[in-house]
Amino acid sequence: MRSSFDDPLAKGPPRSPEASTRRGGELDLHLLPSLVVFDLDDTVWWPEMYMTAGSFHCEPPGSTRVVDRLGEELTIHPGARVAIEEMLNRPRWRRANAQIAFASRTDEPEWAMEAMRLLRVCTDPRGREVTLEDAVDHAEVYPVRSKTEQFHRLKEKSGVPFDEMLFFDNESRNVREVATLGVCCVFTPDGMTVENWREGLAKFEEHAANRGGDQESRGGARPGLRRDGSFGSLSAGKKGSGSGGRIFFRP
Repeated sequence: MRSSFDDPLAKGPPRSPEASTRRGGELDLHLLPSLVVFDLDDTVWWPEMYMTAGSFHCEPPGSTRVVDRLGEELTIHPGARVAIEEMLNRPRWRRANAQIAFASRTDEPEWAMEAMRLLRVCTDPRGREVTLEDAVDHAEVYPVRSKTEQFHRLKEKSGVPFDEMLFFDNESRNVREVATLGVCCVFTPDGMTVENWREGLAKFEEHAANRGGDQESRGGARPGLRRDGSFGSLSAGKKGSGSGGRIFFRP
């Protein structure tokens, strides 16, 4: 899971109310989500696991092209790639110690974990290639009746309250159910786009401003990321409240 980048930016002083709030520049860190959660099938990647034949591998060997046993290619949606790259490499995200999670109800969790190990999403600040598995702090990937169950587990594992989470999913049912926990949710019906990412951040900023406060008024510092190379939390193939949240549907 999340690799150790040994980045001095992540070890800086706590965020302060005096941080710049200009748009397009460095936002107040308290206006960034503490945990960004992505669905996998047709949010992070395409095609969905049930549409593939499994047995993923790189073809040709050593390349970045991931295919199933029938040669069907698995690709990362542009918005998911941009979001994860920015969270791993942009200084303001690293100062914020924001965490990344995947929450998927796939019926093929082993295939999904195999895909996460192979799909390369970006490079780190030292130029090393980063896979989806390297990038994520927590993964809840298994069949479940409602994603709210996975979010309760993510809240427990990450230490992040629901109202400091931002969630992207291509299924309106998942978005509506998770929003009841107080999570800021973004509907991505066509797979995650860069526009979804930008609009989601803007929506979360509004969400954070509406709940009114700086980090101290919300109960202290957010948990730090593991930077010693150790894994976060991973659940595959097994099952693991708050006020109403905002649902953002792109028109």
